[in-house]
This record gives sequence, structure tokens and C-alpha cells, in this order.
Amino acid sequence: MRRRTSRRILVGILLLLLLAAGLFRLRVGEVFCEEVNAFPGVTMTAVEGTASSTGITVEVLNTTALDISSGNEALLGLQMELGGQWYWLNAFPGGITTTLEAYLYRSGRPRELELDWGRSYGPLWPGHYRVTKWFSAEQPAGDNTDFLLAAEFTLE
Repeated sequence: MRRRTSRRILVGILLLLLLAAGLFRLRVGEVFCEEVNAFPGVTMTAVEGTASSTGITVEVLNTTALDISSGNEALLGLQMELGGQWYWLNAFPGGITTTLEAYLYRSGRPRELELDWGRSYGPLWPGHYRVTKWFSAEQPAGDNTDFLLAAEFTLE
């Protein structure tokens, strides 16, 4: 009787480990090879001490003479560093919902954003990550330049 119970516990633990490994693999998406933080004069940095498994506060600072805009806090992406490469994390199907509001970032006025990915991605495991957001700069000629900013953080 005791042996049978031990065997069931062991099988249960193995099944949970396999399930966790499968879910982790489903969440890790394509490798990311593009540039981030390449638009001069606009930065997004993690506010120290705010990173958790379900969110982070970032500070966006525009030091250019251009008007910079982005979507609201729900429009974000997550990447995980594995083996020296960055990989997109896949959001849950239907997990990202947003309104169409836009945020403006005036020159020299830092703005903090509280980003919460709990419903979109679920809690993150320990590791090295970066949160990404797309921004747009209105150029003097009237066209826009889109660029991707990232803020790195580590969960232990």
C-alpha cells in the first residue's frame, strides 16, 4: 500500500514537471534580432525595485524637440534572454485588451508607466527579461518614425 502511494506521488510530480516544461515552451516564441533603444534622445528605463513577476514601473524620458507618443500601458511586449539571445514571450490568446488612447511624451518631462502583464502573459519565472513598447516620433516633415524601446530587469 505504501509503495503504491509513493509511486502515485512520483508519477504526479513527473506529470507536473512535464506540464510545466510544455507550458514554458509554448510561451517562448521567436528569436528577436532587431535593434531596441536606437532612437536618440528617448529612453525607457525600469524604476529600481518595482519589478515583480506580473509587472514593472518604467520611466520614459524624451529629450528631443519632437513629439513622442505611444499606446497605453496594455500595449507592451515581453522578451526573455536565453543563451545570450532574446526571445519574444507569447501572450495568452485573447489576453491583450486595450483602448485606443495614446500617451504623449513632451521633451524634458519624465513619465512613469505602471505596466501589468499578469492577465496577458501570466506570472514570469526567475530570469532576465525586458519589457518593450513601440513609440512614434512626429517628424517636422509630417511623417512618423516608429521605434521600439526596451527596459531590462531580472527576477530572482
